[in-house]
Amino acid sequence: MLNDFILGLKSYIEAIKFIKKHNFWIYFIFPVLIFIVIYYLGFYFHNLTNEYSPGEDTGFFLSIWYYLIGGIFAVISYMFLNFIRYFIIILMSPLLSIISERTERIITGNKYKFNFKQLMKDVKRALNLVLRNLFWELCIFGLGILIAFYLLSCFTPIDDELNYYLRTFVISIVAFYYYGFGFMDYIMERLRLNLSESVKFVRRHKGFAIALGAVFTPLFHYTNKYLFYLKDEVYTDGNGITFKIILVISAIIMAIVPVVSMVAATIGINKLVDLKNNEFAEKKGKNLDVGK
Repeated sequence: MLNDFILGLKSYIEAIKFIKKHNFWIYFIFPVLIFIVIYYLGFYFHNLTNEYSPGEDTGFFLSIWYYLIGGIFAVISYMFLNFIRYFIIILMSPLLSIISERTERIITGNKYKFNFKQLMKDVKRALNLVLRNLFWELCIFGLGILIAFYLLSCFTPIDDELNYYLRTFVISIVAFYYYGFGFMDYIMERLRLNLSESVKFVRRHKGFAIALGAVFTPLFHYTNKYLFYLKDEVYTDGNGITFKIILVISAIIMAIVPVVSMVAATIGINKLVDLKNNEFAEKKGKNLDVGK
């Protein structure tokens, strides 16, 4: 597991060099736009939630209506702002598939005939996997971990601060694993592994999956908290210019990470299974040295 984890971290370093060498910069444009739109909608619905707060003189039925609409807007805002990494992965599925294929072609010479039907199949599989992983991460492991730590605190006295950090650490590891899983599955699909086989492969290389997620997930988490803080502290001028500038800069930074993660996943899995031997590739060529 440790070797796979180290491989994942090294793959990120190689991915950055790879992107620079092969001019993958154009792939950053689309995620930047997605990031800005999602955050804009999230804060837009957040503001609408505040607008639909009933006053003291509001009638009973109108107050119920305000609470209902405000609650809906609050849920939408929460989904946009707290699950942004899932939205980005879903919306970027076609692009991530293309990035992974191009990376593999440069590394190994493998080619895959473009097929729109196959691309949509890949997107559908990615969507199903994201929803599956989200369910397991939040409903099973997330809830299970919270219950386990609650029960532990009932029987064994644990400092509240230590309990919080331990719980956060365990939940983070689970999030890292499932995030990395999502990127690894793009390559698993080209190896023609079904979902069950893909799950087994990722479990064997869980250290690699955790390393992939360990880079991106904290950035999103803390960027999200920082943007909320800035919105409250900086959004004082009429148009919120300062906040919007910071939002755009954050979008540019965060747009880079999914692309780097996809390239890193492809580079790392190539070292695990040697993708040039993939029998389902249409054409194979000379293997290139990524490190050079």
